[in-house]
Amino acid sequence: MSRLSIFCLVAGLGGCLGAQAQAVSAPTPVTAAPPQALAQPANIHPAVELAKTLLGIPYRWAGADPTRGFDCSGLVYYVFNQLQVRLPRVQRDLFHRSDQISLADLQPGDLLFFNTFAKLSHVGIYIGEGRFIHAPRRGDSVSIASMDSSYYKPRYAGARRVAGAAPWGRPAQATSP
Repeated sequence: MSRLSIFCLVAGLGGCLGAQAQAVSAPTPVTAAPPQALAQPANIHPAVELAKTLLGIPYRWAGADPTRGFDCSGLVYYVFNQLQVRLPRVQRDLFHRSDQISLADLQPGDLLFFNTFAKLSHVGIYIGEGRFIHAPRRGDSVSIASMDSSYYKPRYAGARRVAGAAPWGRPAQATSP
C-alpha cells in the first residue's frame, strides 16, 4: 500500500488518490504544501522528505525544534541533524561552509540563500520545480515558497550543496562538524 493510500485511509478522504494524478500548477509564493505534495516519489531527497513533514510548524526566532518552532537556519540545522549531517547553526556559516553550485546544477536538498533584511539573512531547502521549504518570519510557519516570487527572486544570494548530504536516491553520510 502506498504512503498516499495510507494517508487517505487514515484521513478518511474518499477519492484522495485522484490528487496523485492532478498536474501541479505554477507555484505561488509562500504557501502551505498542496495536497499533491503528499504523493512523493520513492527517490526523494531525505532532507526534502523530512522538511515536508514539518510544514505548518510555527516560526520562532532562534528555534531549532519542532515542539518549540523554527527560524530559517534552525529548520535547516534540524533537518540535516536528523539525517546525521552536522551543520553550522547560523545561515552565514552554512553559506561559507558548503559548496557553491549554480542554478543550473540545483537539486532537491540543496540550500538556497537570500538577502532579506541583511546579507545572507535567510536560508531554505530546495525541493524542486523552483520551490523551497523555509521558516519565513514571525507570525508565519514552515511553508513552501517560489524562488520566482516577486519577494525572493531579487533577494536570491546563491545556492550551496552540503558535503555529506548526498543527492536524492542515495543515503547521506555523516560529516564532521
